[in-house]
Amino acid sequence: MPNTLGAMDGKHIRIRAPSNSGSRFYNYKKYFSTILFAVCDAKYNFIYVDIGSYGAQSDGGVFRKSSLGQKLLSGQLNLPIGCPLPNDPNNCTVPTFFIGDEAFPLLTNLLRPYSKREKRMPEDQLIFNYRLSRGRRVIENTFGIMVARFRIFLREIHAEPETVDAIVKAVVCLHNFIKSEKIDMYYNSSVVDRDTNGTIQPGSWRDMVSENTAFQSGTVRFGNRNAAKAAWKLRDYIKEYVNGVGGDLCPWQWDCIKRTE
Repeated sequence: MPNTLGAMDGKHIRIRAPSNSGSRFYNYKKYFSTILFAVCDAKYNFIYVDIGSYGAQSDGGVFRKSSLGQKLLSGQLNLPIGCPLPNDPNNCTVPTFFIGDEAFPLLTNLLRPYSKREKRMPEDQLIFNYRLSRGRRVIENTFGIMVARFRIFLREIHAEPETVDAIVKAVVCLHNFIKSEKIDMYYNSSVVDRDTNGTIQPGSWRDMVSENTAFQSGTVRFGNRNAAKAAWKLRDYIKEYVNGVGGDLCPWQWDCIKRTE
């Protein structure tokens, strides 16, 4: 997905019920958690994290309260300037943007997939969603590498929320540092999902992470916003691009969509 700055997502970290916390940490999946909201780059490095939101937060609370969300929503984030997409005959300057799932708002610098409101989506929207999902898979794998390598996330964490936050901060820093040292035991191509001509080969981290780990894959509900016309226009432009000349970057995408219909 050209012009992408990073992929974002949020994860619930399962914790023991904090004393005198009421329902603040009790999430919609019926367990106690604190939230890690993160953005990663294409090389599985964390480039932004917001740690420690209450597990019960939803409706845009986590994203909007983060410094990244506040600046992105207000247009104050100092983003790289836009540029034309590869091989685009229109040669239009397209903004740089982050990518996320349907839980995030649609903004001119944050793209989310088209919502599946009808039984059968138009093929061009399915293609766009597929291309976006390939980019979003990077953040899922970044989380996967971290939880597979740091065993503390393989069980419910018995510590006060402040201590859990400190643990997560330390692990995020260690993840980036160890990766920068290029230690193969920590990360190599077999650890993460591989996309070979449209066929996904699951990364080995998926064999190490069970449904009962502290690091949960349940969606953090960031809420919805009415997208500005400019954001809709941008998404439609990218949609036309990936269904046109941008399809040359991923020529098997049409076959992938047909296999999943």
